[in-house]
Amino acid sequence: MHDLWQKLGRHPLATSMFAVLWLVTWLVTALTWEHDAAGYSIGMNPIAIPLHLILPLVLGVVVARCWADAPIARTKRCAIAGLVFGFVEFGVLWLVDVLWLPALETEPRFLDAAAGALVGAILYAAGCVVLAMLGGALSARLVPDP
Repeated sequence: MHDLWQKLGRHPLATSMFAVLWLVTWLVTALTWEHDAAGYSIGMNPIAIPLHLILPLVLGVVVARCWADAPIARTKRCAIAGLVFGFVEFGVLWLVDVLWLPALETEPRFLDAAAGALVGAILYAAGCVVLAMLGGALSARLVPDP
């Protein structure tokens, strides 16, 4: 873990840009969340969705810049970072949903909601793996290692 913070500390601009992008993404998500006329939640605004897909791509770039490994090791690091990020990001969405967003008009049964959340988390994390690997590959191609 100490190695992680050292590597990220050597690239303050990249890590700061990622952190700012993450915060802006959640700010846009929260402020543009859609409600029906009665005030019930109907979902994320389509404006916010691309931001949540750009984040793992940018994460792959940051990971590739912080660890100048062989291509296979870089791809593996990007994949792991994307997987962890996907589950963390989905966890944040779950917390925002539970603590802040208005309720749905008709609440689904607990098991249906839990199964939907699990499937959604797995699908989003898998997408984040692919996007982070793509970001790492693009970073390696566009900016050669020092």
